[in-house]
Formats: sequence, structure tokens, C-alpha cells
Amino acid sequence: MIESIIELLDREPFVPFQIVLASGESYPITDPHLVALGKSQLNVYAPKSDRWSILRLSQIASVDVIPSAA
Repeated sequence: MIESIIELLDREPFVPFQIVLASGESYPITDPHLVALGKSQLNVYAPKSDRWSILRLSQIASVDVIPSAA
């Protein structure tokens, strides 16, 4: 799963995606600069905010590209 996330973060041009946890919570990733990867977790920062979420890699159920509205 981490390989998929790294691949999506490095993609040129960047394509927004979402991370879905086993609990059903989803986290849209709209800017690759708002994600910090660690060995067992990743931090997702909210744009223009001081908020962030810590996601355990073991709890990620899926990573899905967000369909374009165009």
C-alpha cells in the first residue's frame, strides 16, 4: 500500500486521491506537499490550517484516485 501512495505523491502531473481507512474514514489528498510519510504512519495536513491527522499504515484499506469533475 505504501508503494501506491508514494507513486501517487510523485506522479507528474499530480492527480488527487483519497486514503480510506478500515474504519471507513477517508482523507482526500489534494496536494502532495501536505503529506509526510513515516515507517509505520503518515501525517495528512489540512490545507490552510493547523490541523493534521495521523494515519497508521496498517489501518489503510484502500487508496483511490478521485475522479475528475471535468
